[in-house]
Amino acid sequence: MVAADNTGSASPTTGSDAKVVGDGDFLPADELNAEPAVADLPVPSRNNGSGATSGEAAASRKRWGMAPVRWGGTLSVGLRHNSSENSTASTAQVYEARLRANSYIWKPYIALVSGDFALTTVRTKESGDIASNNLIGTSVTGSGSLSLFPQSRFPFNASLAVSDSRSEGSFSDSNVKQTRLSLRQDYRPQLGQWSAAAGYDRSELTGTFGSDTVDRVFGNYSNTLGKHSVNLSGDFSNSRTVDQSSKNYFLGAIHGYSFSDELSLNTNASITGQQFDLGSQGISSTAKTQSTQIFSYANWTPMDSKWRGSANLRYFQTSNTIRGASFENRTLGGAASATYQASRNLNFFGTVGLNVDSNRRTNSNQSLGVSYTGDPLRLGSYDYTWFSSASVANATSGEGSAFRSLNGSLGHSLVRSWQLSEQTLLNGSLNQSITNSRTTGLGSSSTTTLGHGASLSMQANAGDRLTGYLSASFSDSRTRGDAASNFQLLNVQLTGNWRIDGNSELDSNLTWQWSRQQSENLNQPVVLIDEFGRPLFREDTSRTGNTSLSGGVGYGHRRFLGIRGLRYRLDFRANTNRDDSRRFGNPDALREQDRATLDLDQRLFYRIGRLDTELQYRIAEIEGQRNQLIFFRVIREFGSF
Repeated sequence: MVAADNTGSASPTTGSDAKVVGDGDFLPADELNAEPAVADLPVPSRNNGSGATSGEAAASRKRWGMAPVRWGGTLSVGLRHNSSENSTASTAQVYEARLRANSYIWKPYIALVSGDFALTTVRTKESGDIASNNLIGTSVTGSGSLSLFPQSRFPFNASLAVSDSRSEGSFSDSNVKQTRLSLRQDYRPQLGQWSAAAGYDRSELTGTFGSDTVDRVFGNYSNTLGKHSVNLSGDFSNSRTVDQSSKNYFLGAIHGYSFSDELSLNTNASITGQQFDLGSQGISSTAKTQSTQIFSYANWTPMDSKWRGSANLRYFQTSNTIRGASFENRTLGGAASATYQASRNLNFFGTVGLNVDSNRRTNSNQSLGVSYTGDPLRLGSYDYTWFSSASVANATSGEGSAFRSLNGSLGHSLVRSWQLSEQTLLNGSLNQSITNSRTTGLGSSSTTTLGHGASLSMQANAGDRLTGYLSASFSDSRTRGDAASNFQLLNVQLTGNWRIDGNSELDSNLTWQWSRQQSENLNQPVVLIDEFGRPLFREDTSRTGNTSLSGGVGYGHRRFLGIRGLRYRLDFRANTNRDDSRRFGNPDALREQDRATLDLDQRLFYRIGRLDTELQYRIAEIEGQRNQLIFFRVIREFGSF
């Protein structure tokens, strides 16, 4: 609804006076990422014949009516076939009608509103099951958002969304439905350097697994007063599933003080806690944990001195309660370090630290060291550098034990760059180092470590056409002595965006990593018994290996196979690392069993006027099982949205 007056607001009764806000001036609330420059809608002034304008004659009169509404929608019909290694294949017919609209209340800078509603009907048939022909599900989904005073110092945003996985191009064995509510209020004063925000989030998932709900309340405050800076934040969440629930909270404070450009002090304090309630087959158990920590850090970097220094003071307390048994520990400690840059090559350093726990056990440590780096040498097209260091350390504990160590290392590196083109640079490096460590006291040992490393990276930057980075690195470390071990690591990373031509582009952010570790404990051989009861002594050797892939690669073409209007999109996503953040109160996280570790998604789009067709073929690995999805649908658009 909008009120019109003589200042130039829209009039609902005179069609020539009204102006529908266009795409460039009017954004829906859910697309309002920046403050738009929306002015009052102009109304041309008219002369009433007496020398006064019509606006002056009606200065005290207001008229009410509907604000301009931009609306549109789609009608779609689709056919989806889903197959999995651990379930029966199914075919579903998906019918959907969707309506979207946005407008404003009073004036565009007062409130923006947006709505998206859909009616979805799914008819499912499982292979070989005649009875499943009648499995029909109908759901009403959609979203709505409100942005109140979006251009003010105190904007308020609210959104509510309900989604059904069966109407999307996703695997829907469990027919996941999600309800998402988000509220946020921001505020900053007209004068002053402080700001505050608070909000509430709720995410509810329902499916064959039951229900999974996360409620979260958060707030933060920040202020700057002269040389002081303060930030306060708080977060509380409650996560509930069928067989377990958890509560998580966090309170944090950060204070910074800059005495000068050379001396600064920062203090962080936080309280975190979790409570887990597990219930299965009538048996319930509760576990609680809470931790408090305060960490202060001072940094001293004088401009006209060869000295540098830092110091920190920390307090840490943790308490745990599991099935009625409580455990608590407190630690108070501090440390200080100083460095002296004798020359551009020679550097001296030293550290000292002290810790006291709740049992009044005292641990202390001290170290002194020196490092020397040679001047770079130019050997043809290569840069050669050598370096060395030596240090001595001492550590004592409240139990009377002492630990002393002597370390020395020597290494060198070789680096070269190749300018392949005006926009492409290739860098390569080789390095080698040897380190010897000797310790006395409790657990005395002597080890020697030989390390090798190699890296190759290529960086390209051709303006807005190509920005990319490709790197590969390998390291090998072998330790001999009282604690023998081997470790190898290979890392490959591809990041960038490449506009191949005017119709196609490739983007990537992919990391692949392989590692292998082997360790031997010669001092503690393993004793085995053979079939005749005789003891056998074998060296204790452990071997571990890991391969991980994360990130994604995407390719898009706006005129595929040279056909106008035919669009192609390929997305490969990988996430071999598990994320359990929903259990700890993240409402945006998915359930673990619904997450694909490897996902290849291909889509073809073809558009004729307002008729759009989409063909999707998706292969994903979920919980070690391969899943395939084929989804074809036809979409007809209407309206002006």
